[in-house]
Amino acid sequence: MSITHHKYLRFNHPGKKILLLSYEDLPTNCKVCFKGAMSSPMFIALINTKSGGNVGSYLLSRFKEILDEERVYNINADGGPGRALKEHLHTENLRIIACGGDGTVGWILSEMDKLSYPDSACIPSIGIIPLGTGNDLSRSLNWGGKYRDKPLRKVLLDIAKADVVDLDRWSLLVTPRDVIMDDKLLDEDDLMFGTVAKSDDNLPLNVVNNYFSVGIDAHIALQFHKARNNNPEHFYVPNSKSSILWTRRRKGSIQTTAYGAHSVLFLNIKSYAGGTKPWNRKNGTQDIADGLLEVVAMDNLDLAILHAGGSGTSVCQCREAVITSNKPLPMQIDGEPCMMRPCQIVIRGLGSKVKMLARNKTATYAVKDAEIENWAAKKIQRMTF
Repeated sequence: MSITHHKYLRFNHPGKKILLLSYEDLPTNCKVCFKGAMSSPMFIALINTKSGGNVGSYLLSRFKEILDEERVYNINADGGPGRALKEHLHTENLRIIACGGDGTVGWILSEMDKLSYPDSACIPSIGIIPLGTGNDLSRSLNWGGKYRDKPLRKVLLDIAKADVVDLDRWSLLVTPRDVIMDDKLLDEDDLMFGTVAKSDDNLPLNVVNNYFSVGIDAHIALQFHKARNNNPEHFYVPNSKSSILWTRRRKGSIQTTAYGAHSVLFLNIKSYAGGTKPWNRKNGTQDIADGLLEVVAMDNLDLAILHAGGSGTSVCQCREAVITSNKPLPMQIDGEPCMMRPCQIVIRGLGSKVKMLARNKTATYAVKDAEIENWAAKKIQRMTF
């Protein structure tokens, strides 16, 4: 059997060729692996070649071999994902393959926010090939924390069979506060490291896709960010002695609570800091589309044992939160850290959700491929021995 139309994804086999990017002309015995699909999805690959070392560049060349070249985009060379999204503004059932970290996905979503789609069917859904480190959104959607050696044909089959799920997003509204910052409000770390002079008036991002946090974890991320960019041979992170005062809104009432915590975390997804699970499931079910943030308070010990399976103090689930600070505090949004001047921050749902692709772990495929079978055999051997 040979199908040679250029718009199909090419699957090469000894003596035959199976093409799976569109389904209209596929024989029945091939369509069975996509049973139940309402319409034929079309794929484009948006690749951040700066992510994951040389892996991004490798995926760029490999995708050009598998997909039509005009459907493969180097978003660094293009100045961002905007060009690709505009070219497919009227394409229905579009599935984007985002190759990069969570920041790459956030970049794509921020560019989508600028567009006016003619119909809901034209709003693309996003699958992820995770590159680099962290990748908590990718982990939460079952794509794993890092792309390794999985054949791209298998990845594309996973994208085709993935479930479309909604993802909440949250806005951050910052209002500066005119607070006289005398020595009573500043601790030793503030005075020693000059955080007042170095603090910012604005957050690096104003939309939360993954999580928002205030405290020592953001401080560590900020110090690491500065050390990596400016002086990698010297790295020092002081311990914060201050507690965090924050406000939450729940069931129509406003409550102000002081916790002896070093960090307060607002989670939109299940994974945090490279795969940890700070929220205790006994305190409520997490869902990325339920319109709720999970609020977790953590001290230094909680942070230390997260990667050993520990969790923080699960405070509540809320639809809106107001954070008021009377001194500079370290904060991070989806891994982007900063030191914020005294301010009030309102976290509120955007009102609209985005469509993501969650890998279906139980999906099976009728199509056979030698490369996929060899990869699966090697994976089983590694698990066995």
